[in-house]
Amino acid sequence: MANWVSRALADIETQTENASGVAALRAAMMQDGVIRQAEAKTLIAIHRAGKRPSGEAGWADLFVEAMTDYYALTREVPHYSEDELNPNWCHAIKRTLDALAFDALPDVAAEPTYNERLAALGVTEADAQVLIDAFAADGMVLDATELRVLTALFARANVYPANLRSFAWRAVQASVLADNTIQAHEVNLIRSMIMGPASLSGVAVDRVEADLLCALDQAVSDAQKNPSWATLFAQGIGNHVLFAGGTPGRVDASERIWLNEKLSHGPTAATKALEAFLAAEISSNA
Repeated sequence: MANWVSRALADIETQTENASGVAALRAAMMQDGVIRQAEAKTLIAIHRAGKRPSGEAGWADLFVEAMTDYYALTREVPHYSEDELNPNWCHAIKRTLDALAFDALPDVAAEPTYNERLAALGVTEADAQVLIDAFAADGMVLDATELRVLTALFARANVYPANLRSFAWRAVQASVLADNTIQAHEVNLIRSMIMGPASLSGVAVDRVEADLLCALDQAVSDAQKNPSWATLFAQGIGNHVLFAGGTPGRVDASERIWLNEKLSHGPTAATKALEAFLAAEISSNA
C-alpha cells in the first residue's frame, strides 16, 4: 500500500494552484499520527529535491515536526509490564531446588534486557545515514531548516548513533566558519547536543565537547556572536571543569592548566562570563 505522503502528493497534483500542499500533507500526517520509515524517506526525498508542495509557508515546520516524530518520538523508551517488575519467587525457589537436586539449572530462554530493548528501539546508523546523505548532498553548510531538524532531534531523544552526532558537530562548525558568525540557531543546536538527553555526558560536558566550544569561541570575534553564546559557553565549560572530572564542585590543578591553555588567546565576552560563572558556583559550594 502506498504511504500517506505519496497519496497526499498524488492528491495535490489534482488540486488548483491555490491549494496548499503543506496543508494536505499535514492533514494526511494526522490520519494515524505515526511517521513510518517509507513516509520519512519520502519527505526527505522531497526536501532533497527541492520539490516542495505548493503553499510554501509552513513546509519547514512540517518537515521538522515529521523528522522529529520519526527519529525521536516513535522510539519511546521501553517499559516493563507489572508482571515483569514483580519477581516470581515461587518459580525462582523451584529453579533453585532443581539446581540443588540435579546440580544444574534447567535451560531457560533468556529474556531481552532493558538495554537490549532500548537499543532495538534506537536510531540505527543506517537510518541516520539516510538523513545525513540528504542534508550533506549540497555541502556541509546546512540551511536553517536542516539545522532546526538536528536541534529538535538532539533535544528530544536519549540515544543517537555516532555517525549522526559526528555529522551534527561537523555541520555546526561548517555553518559557523562559513560566515564567521555564531547565530542563535547555531547556539540552539550546540546546546541541544551538549546538554540534551542524548549528550555524551549529560550536563557534565565532556572534554571533546569543551574543546569544540573553545575552538568556536576563538574562531569568531565577539561582534559576530549572538549574545546567547556567552551564556552557553560559560555553562558548558563551567560544567565541564566542575562536574566532568574527579573533583566535583572545584577546579583542580590539571583542569586549571587546561583552562589556561584554552583561554590563552585573550579574554572574550564568553570567557568573562565563564569566570563569573565559576566564581558563583565555587562560592556557592564552599
